[in-house]
Amino acid sequence: MERPVFRNLRIAANTSSSTEAFARRTNELSRFISGIGRQCNELERYIGGKRSLHLIKVHPELRERTREGNVKRFTLPLLETVGTTNPNNIYRKAGTIDELRHAFGPLIYEMARIVKSADVVLLGGTYFVPWCLLQAARLQRKPVVLCYAGILSMEIRHLPDEMQETLRLMEQDFYDPKIFYVFPSELTRKTVQAIFGKELPKSEVVYNGVPPEFLAFGESREKEVAIAFVGRNTSVKNPEFLLRLAGALRSSSSTHRIHMVTSIDPENRLLRELRKAGVIILEPMDTGRLADFYRSAHVVISPSKFETYGNVPLEAVSTGTPALISPGMGVSEVFGMLGISGYITPFDDSLQVAERIDAIIRTNESVSDVVRERIRKNLSWKQAISRYLEICEAQAKAA
Repeated sequence: MERPVFRNLRIAANTSSSTEAFARRTNELSRFISGIGRQCNELERYIGGKRSLHLIKVHPELRERTREGNVKRFTLPLLETVGTTNPNNIYRKAGTIDELRHAFGPLIYEMARIVKSADVVLLGGTYFVPWCLLQAARLQRKPVVLCYAGILSMEIRHLPDEMQETLRLMEQDFYDPKIFYVFPSELTRKTVQAIFGKELPKSEVVYNGVPPEFLAFGESREKEVAIAFVGRNTSVKNPEFLLRLAGALRSSSSTHRIHMVTSIDPENRLLRELRKAGVIILEPMDTGRLADFYRSAHVVISPSKFETYGNVPLEAVSTGTPALISPGMGVSEVFGMLGISGYITPFDDSLQVAERIDAIIRTNESVSDVVRERIRKNLSWKQAISRYLEICEAQAKAA
């Protein structure tokens, strides 16, 4: 599939500090403000052209505007604009959507000035930064494409009830028949439509891609890690299951150890308990190191209660390493397409999961090269990003 070339398209969207390297090294799209996790990292590889690129992020206190060639980056300070470095303080006080708009108003108006010259606004996720950008797009009457990278109500269940109520108001405000919605899975589309209680007249499923580092074929790597878990230490990722699994492994006299890659907080109670249970905690890794880590593992487990997609297990199987996933992950649709739906398993019974893991390790099971070639052919980031841009261009032209 050839990458489309957009000569005059100007896109605005939301970003974070994780995309700084992307901002410094690319000058591809005009008026692009982005940050949708892995998607942004891949945009720099596959977008061509000689257009200006605008990026915006929110920082607790820093205000900055920089330019390198055709690339502009805007950093907007929370403290200066909304009077606090923690948006939770706003959620606690605001009881209506109008109160939220008022509290975030100065930030929204600054975004609106940046968005003014954009042709289309691309939103990543449904937390407060893309929500503010949505308000800015509405002020400037810009068409909007919303790329779901997470579902807010699934991520906030650990918060106090009154904050959850406020954030659900914010989430409901993302419903708009004029928005074009891009979902990473059919599961996500159905879940969001249920949350809105309405059909979405303009939407499409575009599966996330796999970076080429994970698909590199080479010499077999020695398996140094028995069981791997990669992900944030949040309830929706179900890291608590690792404690139950560690107990099941001990009860069966297994010597297999679990390696968990996550952000390390020495004060976190669960991480302390996992260490006591023998789990090895590792810092997050860049793409190259993560690919090597997957190759060094016998099996990767993703026991998430819900995920819009699930990059981790697909990246793992792309390296040839089996990955057990829960049926509540959008990527289960892709596993079915690839013919590896046998890796979809409930994580209710830790003893059964331990037995399945032991069988994978004992037989040195691996993902076939046929499956990996299907991933290479059908799930490249180049294809996914080309489709994002086609959608953005179509919305800009229709406005």
